[in-house]
Amino acid sequence: MSALVTVAAIYGVVVTALFAYGVNSYVLLARRRRWRSPTLPMITGEWPRVTVQIPVYNERDVAARVIEAAGRLRYPGEFDIQVLDDSTDDTVRLVAHAVAELCARGVVATHVRRGHRHGFKAGALAEALAFTDAPLLLLLDADFVPPEDMLLRTVPHFQAEDVACVQTRWGHLNREASALTRGQALGIDVHFSVEQRARAAAGWPVCFNGSGGVWRREALDAAGGWSADTLTEDLDLAYRAWLSGYRVVYLDDVVCPAEIPENMGAFKAQQRRWARGSTATARKLLGRIWRSPASVGAKLQATLHLTHYNVHPLMLASAVLALPLAWLVPAHSGWWTVLPPLALATGGPLAMAMATYAERGVSRRGLARELVWLMILGTGLTLSNTGAVLRGLTDHGGVFERTPKGGRSSSYSSIDRLGAYELIAGALCAALACWLVQRAIFTMAPFLMLYAAGLCSVGFATWREGRAGRRRPSPAPVGLS
Repeated sequence: MSALVTVAAIYGVVVTALFAYGVNSYVLLARRRRWRSPTLPMITGEWPRVTVQIPVYNERDVAARVIEAAGRLRYPGEFDIQVLDDSTDDTVRLVAHAVAELCARGVVATHVRRGHRHGFKAGALAEALAFTDAPLLLLLDADFVPPEDMLLRTVPHFQAEDVACVQTRWGHLNREASALTRGQALGIDVHFSVEQRARAAAGWPVCFNGSGGVWRREALDAAGGWSADTLTEDLDLAYRAWLSGYRVVYLDDVVCPAEIPENMGAFKAQQRRWARGSTATARKLLGRIWRSPASVGAKLQATLHLTHYNVHPLMLASAVLALPLAWLVPAHSGWWTVLPPLALATGGPLAMAMATYAERGVSRRGLARELVWLMILGTGLTLSNTGAVLRGLTDHGGVFERTPKGGRSSSYSSIDRLGAYELIAGALCAALACWLVQRAIFTMAPFLMLYAAGLCSVGFATWREGRAGRRRPSPAPVGLS
């Protein structure tokens, strides 16, 4: 009996934690209704100088595109462009050519090179600050294409002295490329249309997403500058700025489109980095957050936000614990009718997705298709992201795993070797679900089948990419001088 109580207690804690994250989805939905788009202020004096910073690392397929787009920005004040190029391939030559073309057109642009990659993206951004005294900084990743009026619609908001950053909504250049990109696009849209709106409306900390945002240099310095001790330097900086008394303004009506990873390996690499970095940021800042004078609601939301990727190890734990619990608990006991229904609250992300697409005018068929892929991707990343969360709890920093960007014509495919384990885990979840049904324990079986579908789908896609080995030959490295 003691074994049963122990297993049931652990299972209850796991499912209750999942319940908390799920219920918070409904809280965010409720807060989202209070969202009002910020009114664009009128500039009453001179427009401040802006430096556009574009960190680049081996982005041969997209680097020229973002540089050209940055050169088309319309702005009545002074602005210049810094391409922070740590590349080791022929991206260096392509960037140099693109920068030279901008200079020939009269655009002030510089090609900044380092002889190392210390600090990765955060290190490049930190070192580049020595080459500009501009009070505002527009950050663009290599796969983004900013709209020409982006500065005109973001810079006026800095007339409020407590604004540290203005974050725009991400769009998608390749949303319709595949079912994978459509599922990712839905997840990103939910983040911006629900989570960012809700946090801004409630006065909770709003996330800077690393690109498509303008920063006040003074706020960046006050927060302690760029730091490379987590893999999500953007999230880390936004929370440190919030703790310093600044806020992030979110603009839902200014869209800065970017590419979505088109293969499973690249997508999983991106998610691992976000999961590991978010967890490391939580470990680094949660103590300061709870000691701050912020409201309890803001502290709680910050905690749920920074630890959101914990849902993956929690889902894995719920699947693992289902076997001993089913073995120890009689089929018709009350245990199975009390605890598992709490997991129904994890339908909160689906409610956020439906709310997002209701306002976008997507057809029911399209919505149903993308919801299925959202669930598959969410559960299929369980093994991959669990490992990343555990590393975020124990490691400092780490290697910045760049998300491959292919441009519209690229067939780049990264290789992830976790696929076989995901297939095995999915098969085990399916077998356990069938065994529970045979024992007339129906409450956990649907969740196990969902885990099985996600793990097998993601695992098969990963295995297929690895088997095909669709990787273009790597260009010869170039010198770093």
